[in-house]
Amino acid sequence: MPFISENKLEEALVRAVKSPATAPDFYRLLLESDLLVLGTVEGRDGSEKFSLEPGGQLQLVTGERGGEKFLPVFSSVPRMQEYVKEEAKYLAINGRALLDLTRGAPVILNPSSEYGRELTAEQVEQLLNPVAAPGQFIPTSASDAFYPMALVNVLTQVFAQHPQVQTAWMIRIGIGEPGADFQPLVGIETSGDMAALVAEIERAAAEGAPGTAFDLQRVDRSRPTGMASALMQAQPFYQRGTSVPGRLLN
Repeated sequence: MPFISENKLEEALVRAVKSPATAPDFYRLLLESDLLVLGTVEGRDGSEKFSLEPGGQLQLVTGERGGEKFLPVFSSVPRMQEYVKEEAKYLAINGRALLDLTRGAPVILNPSSEYGRELTAEQVEQLLNPVAAPGQFIPTSASDAFYPMALVNVLTQVFAQHPQVQTAWMIRIGIGEPGADFQPLVGIETSGDMAALVAEIERAAAEGAPGTAFDLQRVDRSRPTGMASALMQAQPFYQRGTSVPGRLLN
């Protein structure tokens, strides 16, 4: 069956798969949205959103893939029905609360769907508490052998044409040793249209930094969400009003 998005989270998931630069929006919604999980809570019979009382018992159903256990979670009832072929009890839990409750467990979102996402225990920890994952969020600087200078040049040229862009930061996100499977995340402080800016950045990067994978996130200093707190700990690489944009680096 063709994948038909049931909610904003699934729309963001599809966008993130097709355009990785939009992934931060998906992760934000993953934490903010209600997710479905197979299981029961003591004293409740139906499938519903709930609050676990102190001392209450929650029983979640796990899955297995390649000999490893994981927690299957779902973005909607149709995604769950693709995985479970028979009647089963399930619960609706806020994404952040669920991931916090099951810290240490690998999670697969929509394990039988065309669009899903696997999260290791380490990646879950990053999402919940980016600052508390030492060595995983690495500020990018000009002295770094993996510094994506071509991408920075593209970004600063685009930002210079958009007066609404005030500041930009860059960190690398990934699991493993530096240089292995790390990807730049660019935070942008702007009062303008973020969707239009993202589209322009993607077009410019395809020409000026082809093959460079990166993510983008809007940063609101007054209400930092997602990875914004980690981004703002890095030295900005772009700041409007400086004489040499793109050179404010560690």
